[in-house]
Amino acid sequence: MFLQRLAVGRWFLIVIVTVPFPSLPGAAQEEPSPGTATGTVQADAPVVETPAAPATDQAAQEAVRVEPLPSEPPAPPPPPVTPPPQAPLTPLEILARARQALHIEPDAQEPRLVLGRTLFLLGDTDGAIDEYRTALRFHPTVAQAHLDLGTALMAKQDWRTAMTELQEAVRLDPTVVQAHYSMGTIHYTRGNIQSAIKAYQEALRLKPDFAEAHYRLGLVLKVAGRDKEAAQELETAALAGLAKAQYFLGNAYRSGQGVEKSQIMAITWWAQAFEQGLPEAAQALTQLRRLAAVKGNLQTKQSKVAAEAFKNYCDQIWLDFPDLDRDQPTETVGTTLLKQGRTAEALPVLLREAYALNEISHATLVQLYEQGLDGQLPPHGQWILSYLESTAADGAVPSRMALARIYAKGLGLAPDQAKAKSYLKGLPKDDVKRILDEVATEPPKP
Repeated sequence: MFLQRLAVGRWFLIVIVTVPFPSLPGAAQEEPSPGTATGTVQADAPVVETPAAPATDQAAQEAVRVEPLPSEPPAPPPPPVTPPPQAPLTPLEILARARQALHIEPDAQEPRLVLGRTLFLLGDTDGAIDEYRTALRFHPTVAQAHLDLGTALMAKQDWRTAMTELQEAVRLDPTVVQAHYSMGTIHYTRGNIQSAIKAYQEALRLKPDFAEAHYRLGLVLKVAGRDKEAAQELETAALAGLAKAQYFLGNAYRSGQGVEKSQIMAITWWAQAFEQGLPEAAQALTQLRRLAAVKGNLQTKQSKVAAEAFKNYCDQIWLDFPDLDRDQPTETVGTTLLKQGRTAEALPVLLREAYALNEISHATLVQLYEQGLDGQLPPHGQWILSYLESTAADGAVPSRMALARIYAKGLGLAPDQAKAKSYLKGLPKDDVKRILDEVATEPPKP
């Protein structure tokens, strides 16, 4: 260690410079004392900022100025781990948990009701009834238990006992909507029309948006001969999306019961029910399509009215798309949407129009089946094939001709000449010849 005296202005600084020496053999290494570090500056006067030293004093300057190392920022905490959502319990798992809870506490109300509902869901109605009655032995004043028991007894068609349980549920809690609704169903089944009307009306007073109750009330009012009120209730349920109500409302418009007679409105409501898969609506549309498809000398006044109704129905679809302009009379909403690149919107509309006997939309669907659409839609879509087979079964000539071509050429399926000829059977000879000539000039596609 050396002491070096440095002159800085009028001040003198004493700098301690440490020079490392090789350690002596066998000597112990000296630990630095706390607070002592290499390069410590001692001054016999107040400490002032040291000006930059000349180049010749670089070593001393380095000893005087000691920069602290920057501290590293702390590492960010790891993101929280979100556990994956648990899968819902299966009915058997629910049964096991309910039975486990009842093993610990046999008079527990909720596990007993859960056990009964699960058994009822699985089709074990007798087992469910036993559990509900056990629950009522422990808790006789629980309205929900009486309601559940009444519902299970209805499934057994034990109307009298079921009504007793439902009435007790309402006595204990007059606001139990389902109990009023179920009593209306029992009254209707047993022919008590006025009592059924009152029960459904009470259910709707408690829950005005109860679509199923509007539907049931509409049916009962129709039986009572109150057609206008019945149509109003059916329309409320139909607007809520209930397919059964849509079908019966279509029937009301077809016959003019409670509403002004309108084939277009009948098709509109049947089409909505059909799109939800209601078989009765599909059958109603099939019958009307067969009537509308009659051409030439066989066409009757009713056939003309049905054909005009389908045409007007397709025209009304434009009202659902006020942003579209109809440039040509032959354009449809579906083809216009397709031309604008709005494929996702176009496809269901094309299908709706084609089911309504629109030949332009039908031809577009056939082309989409055979060729697809520029990478947006692959060819040979099964949903188009289903449409063609459905309407061909109704006797639609364009669909039968399209299927004959598809099966003869093997478009999207294995070639089947026998099936192709079956679709051509009974068609005009000119149409048959044209299809056969077209198939003969083109090789089958894979």
